[in-house]
Amino acid sequence: MKHGIDFDTAKYILALQKDSYEAFGIIYMQYADKIYSFCMAQTKDRTLSQDIVQDTFLKLWDNRRRLNPDGNLQSLIFTIARHRIIDGFRKQVAQVQFEDYSMLSSLLTAETPPDQQLIYDEYVRRVEACKRRLTLRESEIFEMSREKNIPIKDIAKKLNLSPQTVKNHLTSSLKVFRSELLKENFLLPLLVILGMN
Repeated sequence: MKHGIDFDTAKYILALQKDSYEAFGIIYMQYADKIYSFCMAQTKDRTLSQDIVQDTFLKLWDNRRRLNPDGNLQSLIFTIARHRIIDGFRKQVAQVQFEDYSMLSSLLTAETPPDQQLIYDEYVRRVEACKRRLTLRESEIFEMSREKNIPIKDIAKKLNLSPQTVKNHLTSSLKVFRSELLKENFLLPLLVILGMN
């Protein structure tokens, strides 16, 4: 036994390195449910969790020849899954519309767990920091569109701009927000909160 890994695990890794579908199936049966539960706890999404489980084991199979028989297989599998979760959220951020910002306040109640309240408070802090990076016109349009829910055509009329110009300012603003929220994987806990209901 090395590094707390039992003989059977090492045996299955060695068999997997030799393209054993049987060993792969046994490893899958051993860890799939645990990975699924882990993904569900993070994403609250059954379909996404199922996809991540499949992707995780495909990644394991693709890298089977590089596995270390003395390594921690469970830790490796969970690490792959964790990266898949983060990748999934990174892809989703391109579609995140910041109506979510105003939506958060209605999701949080007096019974909101302190850890989720802290994440929300950090989110608000980051939003305010992002707004300080915008030009005055971008900030004005962002607030009108995303915080006051004023339609683009009405913003354009009020500011004497074309609708396309308003859209361009919003696009530029949202790039700043997406960049900030992707830092340090902050989007992961945020989207967990957004999916907590």
